[in-house]
Amino acid sequence: MAEITEQPPSTPNERILERLLGSTDQDSDEDNEDNLFGDDDWEISFDEVDDHISEFQEDEFVREAFAKGMDLREYAQNIEKELSRIEREHEIDYINQAKNFIELHNQIQSCDQTLATMENMLSVFQMDLGNISTEIQTLQDKSFSMNIKLKNRTAVEKNLSTVLEGTDDVDEAWLAYLMELNKKMTYVKNGQTNNIKAIRDVGPELEKLRLKAFLHLKFQEFDILLGKSLEATEKIRDFLLNKIRSLRIPNTNVQILQQSVLLKYKALYQFVIERYSDVAFEIMHNYINTMRWYFFNHFERYNRTLQKLQNPIGDKFSLIGYDENTRKGGLFGSGKIALQDKTNMFALGNRIDTLRNQDAGVILVHVAENKNQKYPYEALFRSFNLTFIDNASSEYLFIVEFFAKDDKPNVDWAKDIFAEIFDTTIKMGLNSTKQYVETTYDAIGILLCIRLNTQFALELQRRRVPALEGYTNQTNMLLWPRFQAIMDTQIESVRKATNKLVIKEVHPHHITRRYGEFSASILILNEDYNDPILSNNLLRLRNEVEQFLEKTAEAFDEHKNSLIFLINNYDLIITILGETGGKAVETEVNHFRELLNSKISGFVEEELQPHFNSLISFIKQIDQGIDITTIESDVFDQISSDFAATWRQSITSINTSVIQHFTNFKNGTSILHAVLGQLILYYTKFCNILEERMNDGSIRIKHQPVGVQSVMVEIKKFRSNF
Repeated sequence: MAEITEQPPSTPNERILERLLGSTDQDSDEDNEDNLFGDDDWEISFDEVDDHISEFQEDEFVREAFAKGMDLREYAQNIEKELSRIEREHEIDYINQAKNFIELHNQIQSCDQTLATMENMLSVFQMDLGNISTEIQTLQDKSFSMNIKLKNRTAVEKNLSTVLEGTDDVDEAWLAYLMELNKKMTYVKNGQTNNIKAIRDVGPELEKLRLKAFLHLKFQEFDILLGKSLEATEKIRDFLLNKIRSLRIPNTNVQILQQSVLLKYKALYQFVIERYSDVAFEIMHNYINTMRWYFFNHFERYNRTLQKLQNPIGDKFSLIGYDENTRKGGLFGSGKIALQDKTNMFALGNRIDTLRNQDAGVILVHVAENKNQKYPYEALFRSFNLTFIDNASSEYLFIVEFFAKDDKPNVDWAKDIFAEIFDTTIKMGLNSTKQYVETTYDAIGILLCIRLNTQFALELQRRRVPALEGYTNQTNMLLWPRFQAIMDTQIESVRKATNKLVIKEVHPHHITRRYGEFSASILILNEDYNDPILSNNLLRLRNEVEQFLEKTAEAFDEHKNSLIFLINNYDLIITILGETGGKAVETEVNHFRELLNSKISGFVEEELQPHFNSLISFIKQIDQGIDITTIESDVFDQISSDFAATWRQSITSINTSVIQHFTNFKNGTSILHAVLGQLILYYTKFCNILEERMNDGSIRIKHQPVGVQSVMVEIKKFRSNF
């Protein structure tokens, strides 16, 4: 610790006193004496000295020292020493307390900071209190306003109670009051859920107080409305469940009840689903169970009675390549089965009306039973499915509208409800179709059902009913594979017939007629569809039929009979296809017409050859390029003589042969004209060559040839034979 030095007097009085009494520092006495009155800083007059002396004399301690006769200088030194001692003691004590002083200083600074923070917080708190006071005043105003509204709503509640409790029947007036109740509940609910900013600094109690002030009347009002809502819901539940139960009453028109009652009061269900979802689900499931029972029972009964009206067409023996004679054998093999086979499962006939008459009504079972009417399967298929999609479409649209959530249609939600209602009915319908297709061999009936199913699918798309898309797809999955299987069976039957012995008759084969009718039916049903599956199957079948006809023709001993057989069969196919008409058969007709023309050309040569062999041989030699100048006159004379002797009889014989072998008069006429026309060509060419040789004088003949004009006149006589 540094040594504390004694400081000189700092005030004028002290310095004067020191000079008057003498310095306590002996070493500096002389300096003090020299400087007593010579210091520039202390220029004091004697008057002032006298004044200071007088002032000291008045001092209590000075007077006491004078009274005791003490030496003032000594007294001053004692005082000085005492002061120095006390000062040193205080300095030592201060140094010892320095650490405490530092801690005290730090505490003072910390307190200053804390006080500053508290000052800031108190300022903010003061502002918040001001805001809270304003909000409390606002809440008081709102509470007053809400109190008035509550009184008004209490009056409305009394009126609602009168309606909701006093009215037994749910009608339009009751519905209007319910909507008013719903609006008020919505308003109160929205008021409850409003987010009011909390003053967190004030604490949760203030928040509770504020919310209580704001919501007290709301809760009170909501409780009143809630009670009325429960009463209304109970009445709505009973009302809707009673209406749903009435659907089980026999002969109830479901669609009328849905449109005139349920949809009219659909707001009731919307009210329930918004307020009490469990009650809404109870109503919905009651409706689902009721309608599931309703539709399944009605359609199961309708389908069962329809099956009794079915007219079976064909069986496993009703194949293109199957021989009818095999079915007539045996002791009891009468014509019943053969007659059934002639129900014409290969010809389309008026069965196409089922597909084309889209506006035709469905089969009324009681009417059909009274008239003892029977129908092919496709007619039953159409009636069942048309009735089904009409009812299902109406039901789907009702579900979309009635069970919509938040008053907005939901397709997925509607499809789920629809599936629960119609699941059993759809399975029943698919099983019925499956039972039929697994046993039938009626390819025409199956294809008609496929086309009908396509119409149903398009109609459902037009109606915007996606819920039945799966049903039509599953129906297609049942029909198409069976159709393909039947086509394979038909083709295989023709292939097997090719390997069997055949009857040598030039008339059309029964396989040809069946093929013509069957292919025409398929082509008509493929019109506007151009289905590659059908085209491929028809091509396979046509190839097998052509191979069958060619092999059968080869079995004839005479080539002429082979040609006649092929001509008759090709002509029959063309005739059947031609009767069908339309662009659908043009390709097939052109194909078989080419085959027919090639066989007719061969027949013409075969028919002329026996009667005019020398003439034909001569012309063919000429066509091969033989030099006509090398032909002797005897050849010309012989041909002319032979022709003149037999041409009339030959033409008559040709006419008789054509009439005998070609049952189709139109085709026979065409073939006769072709034969006689070819004869004219041959004979005209012969006459021209003969005339040329005779004109140049190279030959002379004994028999004058028959004139071409005479031959043509005779030929014209046979044009009216067909």
